[in-house]
Amino acid sequence: MAEELLVFVVDDDPIILDVLASVLGESSRVETFGSGRECLERTAAQTPDLFLLDVSMPEIDGYALCRQLKEDWSTQDVPVLFLSASDDVETRLACYEAGGDDFIRKPFNPDELLSKLEVLRRLLADKRALREQAGYAQRTAMSAMASMGELGVVLQFLSRSFACRTLEELARGLLDAIGQYDLHGAVQLRLDGQVLSLSPNGHDLPLEVSVLNHVREAGRIFQFRSRCVFNYGEVTLLVNDMPLDDAERCGRIRDNAALLAEGAEARRQALAAESLAQQRRQGIEAALPDLQKTLDAVQDNYRRNCYELTQLMVEFEETLAKSFINLGLTESQEEELTAMASGFMRRMVGTQDQALGIVDQLRELAQRLGRLVGR
Repeated sequence: MAEELLVFVVDDDPIILDVLASVLGESSRVETFGSGRECLERTAAQTPDLFLLDVSMPEIDGYALCRQLKEDWSTQDVPVLFLSASDDVETRLACYEAGGDDFIRKPFNPDELLSKLEVLRRLLADKRALREQAGYAQRTAMSAMASMGELGVVLQFLSRSFACRTLEELARGLLDAIGQYDLHGAVQLRLDGQVLSLSPNGHDLPLEVSVLNHVREAGRIFQFRSRCVFNYGEVTLLVNDMPLDDAERCGRIRDNAALLAEGAEARRQALAAESLAQQRRQGIEAALPDLQKTLDAVQDNYRRNCYELTQLMVEFEETLAKSFINLGLTESQEEELTAMASGFMRRMVGTQDQALGIVDQLRELAQRLGRLVGR
């Protein structure tokens, strides 16, 4: 049985609070609050497993409340799910910037809410594990920065990217690279209809996917406040925390992040070429047995035709010789007809030999294709 979650619901509408408490109460413990201040006071004594926040509220709106929760070490890893009647890109982006993990539009579908709650239930365990690893990861990143420098991060990524065989390996390598700059972000890679969105928080999180899908059309390099987007081909890299207080370092990071995204796109193109080559190889391997069967059938048919034609030529010579008795031809005329018939027969045999040579050439071609694909 799944662990029962403690959910804090914050909304200034009492009716919405009652509905949410009824929907969530079947699988979770629910506490409701009419304002952000009430929620913060309760959170000081009890940390929930999930916050469900309305965007528009008096005094402290959902964005400000979420930022306060994310700045507190005791609640920074607790997932936040936003509720809003607005479903435009600006609202979703504001939720993402505030630190939200997901978004539901009002009026909400109870089944959708319960489904997202189940997803967040699974993510909770992963985020707790990530928090335990955060100290070690940060120390490792700072050590790498000190030992090889900022440009060394790019060179190391380019070198390691050659060993990447999947989109996920390439995406993780890209995130690890910007992590060595002590930066955080998300990346989206697209290949042959496959779309992978990844961040330190997990795979294909709805709010991150919606933001990445929007900024992928924003141009080669696009910056909004502390976030910067790098688009190269089918690679979109989003850096969340550019160091705006250090203009020189910020400029270097823009240059290096652009190189990282461009290098990732080059490897992504190589993966696409490798995939196409593999598909063609498999196509050739699948066609070779059929080609061999067809050549065998052509050769067998040729042999039958040769035998039948030989029989016809023998019958023709016998019939021609018998006809001379009744035709009343001179000896020279009979010799001339016999020579003419023999000439045509030799030409027919030569044509057959040419056809057999073409079959042999096709068989040699099939053998060469087999050697190319290692058969």
